[in-house]
Amino acid sequence: MAWLAPLAVAGLVMLPRLTSPQFGFLDDGLTLQTGREVIGRWSTVLHLIPETGRFFPAYWLVYSAIFGVVGARPLGFFAVNVALLAGLLAVLVRLVRSSGGTPRQAAVAVVVFASCGPTIESFYTLSKAEPLQLSWIAGSLLATAAALGAVGARRAGLLVVAAGALLLAHATKETSLVLVPISLGWLAVERWSSREPDSFPRFAVTYLVINLVAAAGFVLLRWSYAPLALAEGTYTRAYTLHLGVVGPALFRISAWLVRDFAFLLPLLLFAVLSPRGDGSPARRLIGYASVWLVGWLVVFLPWPATFEYYLLPFAFGAAALAGAVVGDLWAARGRPHPAKSRRAAWGVLMTSGALWLVAVANATADARVQLTVDRSNADLVDFLAGLPSGSRVVLDTALNEYVAEVPMHLSQIKGRPDLVVEHVTRASGDRPTSADVFVVTAEVANRPWPTVRVAPHQPLVGRDPATSSELRTGRRDPVYRAARRTRLTEIGIHRLLCRVAVSPLVEPGYCPGDRGVLDWQVFSYGWRVDRLEAAQ
Repeated sequence: MAWLAPLAVAGLVMLPRLTSPQFGFLDDGLTLQTGREVIGRWSTVLHLIPETGRFFPAYWLVYSAIFGVVGARPLGFFAVNVALLAGLLAVLVRLVRSSGGTPRQAAVAVVVFASCGPTIESFYTLSKAEPLQLSWIAGSLLATAAALGAVGARRAGLLVVAAGALLLAHATKETSLVLVPISLGWLAVERWSSREPDSFPRFAVTYLVINLVAAAGFVLLRWSYAPLALAEGTYTRAYTLHLGVVGPALFRISAWLVRDFAFLLPLLLFAVLSPRGDGSPARRLIGYASVWLVGWLVVFLPWPATFEYYLLPFAFGAAALAGAVVGDLWAARGRPHPAKSRRAAWGVLMTSGALWLVAVANATADARVQLTVDRSNADLVDFLAGLPSGSRVVLDTALNEYVAEVPMHLSQIKGRPDLVVEHVTRASGDRPTSADVFVVTAEVANRPWPTVRVAPHQPLVGRDPATSSELRTGRRDPVYRAARRTRLTEIGIHRLLCRVAVSPLVEPGYCPGDRGVLDWQVFSYGWRVDRLEAAQ
């Protein structure tokens, strides 16, 4: 019965996605292709994409196993996402309750986590590491807590499970290694919140030791199978503490926090300023959550891109913190407390509640954008799958993941490996006279920013001299044009940062000059396909 409420919340949040399941153009094709190749040869996950410097075999292993069960069916993949979300919500309830939280605090934590922007993007898309990563971490926390109350072989088994779960988390996404400093921070919280200076912080010490063992195991595994160091990979070498990377990252992260988690600010102020007895469960939970939040922000500062789904682990801790503080506020508004305290509690509750509604409105806009983009992309793939055999498809867009994903969608989902897909800057003018050429151009209007990840779509024909003369001068015959539209309400309170941030740090997309804090618009996302006829 304890699982029914989290499952119901997860199903409700995911219902729009389940009624409209589509694969996306950001890594889903690669997931399907890899899943098909890995089945029966599971050890190959240790050697995938070595040139990037990444090493995340557990990610490939799990998604390949999912593909082996559900095949190329997006509904099956999203059903797994529902199960993962329900599991995380159930674990969140258990962690809050085991930390001394009340049922009300656990319920608030569940609602906050299920409705926030990082959760929407992470679970409304596929091929994301964060849901799996956080699930392994949550499992390690539960196993560690359970081990403290066990004895003998059962305790040893639970500790092994906790260490194994952490190793899988590291091998799903390498940022999980931030749990080592986080566990050190938790040890400091235990010493700070304990009434007895000589008391032994069992959970914090145990989890730190487990983290060190799992981290050592991951480092050894990576050293054995990854051919490149972090600084040598085509992808990982971008992870650097250079000021030119950290400064803009700090602005982007701040913008996401203001957009999605502004409701935490009054709660944090209350938690810091309100008197609280030493050793209280709420004090410990707030301390643990605060260390968690800082850790999961700092780990992304050296990275040159910041996407909303990166903040899923942060959102997990934010939900626990919100539940704990809201529970205290709800109790503080009662009659036994002085009138001044009651008024302050009501004020913080109403302020935080209003800011939470802003975050929910933006998360709803994220969901609408994601569904619109995926539906339109699926429409395009359906059309391209009907092209004549041997046709050439030229993508007139920015050079991004779509160039690799479109041919994989056509081959893995539609069974059309015969179609040749090229980027416009790489399209050759030399082609068989019998081959049909189709130029594909994205048409996007009123895209909100920031929002869920959507690859940029700036047409290049006529602007980039690298395009062939055939594409610049050939006559185009329109054969397809379709777009999906949705009305959005965007509350861009993050744009207030643009007025105070130092200009070199500001990301232009976060501060559009044609939009204010409130914006109502119709977002349109679609594609045009032209058949190319050579100039006479």
